[in-house]
Amino acid sequence: MSRQALPVPTLPVPTLPVPTLHVCVNRRLGAAGSCAAAGSEALVAALAAEIARRGLDWRVAANPCMAHCAVGPNVKAAPGGPLLHHCRAGDAAAIIDRLIAEWSPP
Repeated sequence: MSRQALPVPTLPVPTLPVPTLHVCVNRRLGAAGSCAAAGSEALVAALAAEIARRGLDWRVAANPCMAHCAVGPNVKAAPGGPLLHHCRAGDAAAIIDRLIAEWSPP
């Protein structure tokens, strides 16, 4: 009887999560205000442009409410990064500078 080699199972290679900036783009109607009403949609575009300009392997994601409407627009750096408040599109470079200095994404 001839022996055949058993197939070696191929295991998936674990991948690290891509650093992602989650920006609240929730829009609420009424006097209470919201991140979108405070310019978070422009912030998404400005952060994406700044990340591309620097050649960083980061993503920007538009997300629903983060429950900090009174201090928005809000940006959460993930995984494990800070939650930033009062972020504006004109501050995109400073936001990225701060994250590079204070956050260690995988």
